[in-house]
Amino acid sequence: MLLADPAAIAPASALLAQDAPPAAGTPGAGDAPDGPFRLELALDAWFPRLAGNFTDGGARIDVDTPDLHGSEPSFAGALALRRDRLEVSLRGFAFSTEGGGTAGTPFTLGGLAVAGGDAFSSEFSWWNAGAQVAYDLWRPLGDGDDDGGATRHRTDFSLFVLGAADIAGLSRTIANATTAASTDADESLLALSLGGGFRLAFDTPRSFPIVRRASITGLASYGLALPVSGGDLGSAVRIEAELRAWFCDEGSVSIGYRLVGVDLDGEDMSLDGSLQGLFAGIAIEF
Repeated sequence: MLLADPAAIAPASALLAQDAPPAAGTPGAGDAPDGPFRLELALDAWFPRLAGNFTDGGARIDVDTPDLHGSEPSFAGALALRRDRLEVSLRGFAFSTEGGGTAGTPFTLGGLAVAGGDAFSSEFSWWNAGAQVAYDLWRPLGDGDDDGGATRHRTDFSLFVLGAADIAGLSRTIANATTAASTDADESLLALSLGGGFRLAFDTPRSFPIVRRASITGLASYGLALPVSGGDLGSAVRIEAELRAWFCDEGSVSIGYRLVGVDLDGEDMSLDGSLQGLFAGIAIEF
């Protein structure tokens, strides 16, 4: 029986190992170069207050005059799909507030006159649903080894650009209890905006085991607001800042600040104002 020479087998084995595909579960084992898709669901408790001015017959009425300036807990959420540098997300929120009392100074809003000393009540709501596409233009630290999740075990920094389209509905009611008169105003608008932002993420030290990873994100966008039912072209703005902490590979919590503003001149309502306030939320990645 002939025995193979070990000295001849070794070079051949090395050559076969170089040509063989990587084993399952190792980098490059059938995965696309730009990494897998990642889906994230985020839910926020937002505490905004309405700020700005209504316009009535050329007069600017601060939103505090009809007592619509209070901070209210509101719901906001987003569903984001990511792959490498690209992120596509759907988002929305719903806000409502109410006020009233005795008018200290007279005002007219929506054609309804409220004299000093009149008892009145007021309501305002704002809902928004939209989509956003963001793309990382610059990653100065390099792409590194992307495992497709929140635990890349390194420091990441990126600058991104974004485009967004949102549809929003605003509603306002003022009632004068003294004269038993009331007025309603409803507006819908389409907002188209462009902007950009940054994202910095880093692993925490081993001496801080509760939080595995943290990130800081900031973004701003500006664009056009088009009243659906008629009116003049306006503007829309959005600013967000978020601090996020991962307690596991798939789950994180966040706190931040959000401002959504609009300069709207519609048929029934004119508002140069914004919703702005702190938020806190959770996110789960699949």
